[in-house]
Amino acid sequence: MTRMTGSVVAMMARPTYDLEHGGESGRWDEAMSVVGDVVVASGDPGADPTDKVTSRRRRIADQLFAAEPGDDDRARVQRIGARFLGAGFVGYPFVTAGNIAQSAQVVAFWWVPLGVLLSIGPGLLLFASSFRSGMAWLRPLALLCAGSYLLAIALWFMAWSGEPLADADQIAVWMLAFCGMPSMVLALTLPRLSVVNLVMTTALANTAQQVGRFGHVNSDLVLEVVWSSAFTSVFMAVVVVAVRTGQTLDSTREGAYRKAAAAAAAAARDAEQARFDALIHDRVIASLLAVRAGGADRRLMVQARSALSELDQLAQGPAVPDRHGPVDRDEAARRIRSAATDITDRVDVEIMSDAEVVALLDAAGTADDDADGVVDAAAATATARGPDQGYPADVVGAVVEAMSEALRNVVRHVEHDAPCAVLVALAPDSVSMAVMDDGAGFDTAGIPAGRLGIDVSIRGRMAQLDGGWADVRSTVGRGTTVQIGWERP
Repeated sequence: MTRMTGSVVAMMARPTYDLEHGGESGRWDEAMSVVGDVVVASGDPGADPTDKVTSRRRRIADQLFAAEPGDDDRARVQRIGARFLGAGFVGYPFVTAGNIAQSAQVVAFWWVPLGVLLSIGPGLLLFASSFRSGMAWLRPLALLCAGSYLLAIALWFMAWSGEPLADADQIAVWMLAFCGMPSMVLALTLPRLSVVNLVMTTALANTAQQVGRFGHVNSDLVLEVVWSSAFTSVFMAVVVVAVRTGQTLDSTREGAYRKAAAAAAAAARDAEQARFDALIHDRVIASLLAVRAGGADRRLMVQARSALSELDQLAQGPAVPDRHGPVDRDEAARRIRSAATDITDRVDVEIMSDAEVVALLDAAGTADDDADGVVDAAAATATARGPDQGYPADVVGAVVEAMSEALRNVVRHVEHDAPCAVLVALAPDSVSMAVMDDGAGFDTAGIPAGRLGIDVSIRGRMAQLDGGWADVRSTVGRGTTVQIGWERP
């Protein structure tokens, strides 16, 4: 990790290329190599040289790349970038001590310590602030880093003694080595301003370098500024792309969350709307349609009270404590018989074996491969499962309500003397039911779309169950069969 950090700092430190003399690049690489080797090799006396160094590298990496709680991807990129660049500002005066000594030959005594302070101060603040929560500190400190560097270079001209260096191979402005770093910090938060700042800093720093070395500006200045700017632009582009990639990930994630929330809200609204539709149709409208002139009907009174009670519960919210508790076979049969009796006394409810249900459906000419498969599966499951596990309460409730709607249709549309029956098979892991009548029947293809009785109260209600299904079969002149089923997932 230390060697990698040294390499990153070294790349940032060389945005210029001396076209005539080659500068200090060789000595810089040698110094960075020595520093990296010394730091990596350091450790506690007597410690294992492999395990200790590896453990220390991991701890340092965890600290350096750690993000603050609540950081999104963009903030994480900005935080880590500011942390490394701040460390670069602090570290440069120490690794370029020789260059600082050379610069002191041609400037007033006050410029060198001031220049070091203008480098270390903002960099130290930037590094320390990267461990704070939030990102409000980044933009002010980025502007401070850029402004401090420009101020230091501008003050160099005031501090210059007027004489060039005796050796033109030496460094007149030690801060030239990292003239691109302030622009890289700005690129974290103000990418457009960072481009302007890059041109200004490279032009000013290279101008001061030529004046300090030669006493004047020569024709190579433009090329040096262009090279320096182009070199640093590569790293600035990496910074900008990294920040924008983090921002894209954040917006994509936020958009996905919004879509998921909208889909969940829409599904909840649809489910609630279906619940309201079923309640209004099954309870309110059915009770109103059942009103007849003459004496009071006991079943109608019970049905009306039940509708009012359910409306009250809907207004107050669900208050059934054991709504999702299991319902055993006997209780499920009792609820089915009770619901059928509350609607009409014309129908006999028979809890039958699976084989009997299939035989009767076949005899009536309404069974098909799908229905046979469901009942056969229930019979096979009953044999394999053994003890009764009970049925989920919402499953029993949905089956009872779907059957009740089918029976209300029988009362409203089937002749009073037409035979009708409810056949039920209750296996441990499935419920199969057929509501059959021998009335006039109807053409199922002619049912208008959106009929609440069939679409919502029967098919829609069973479709909401995992493993639930319903089918309505009818033939003109041969009656109607409503098949309702559920299999444990």
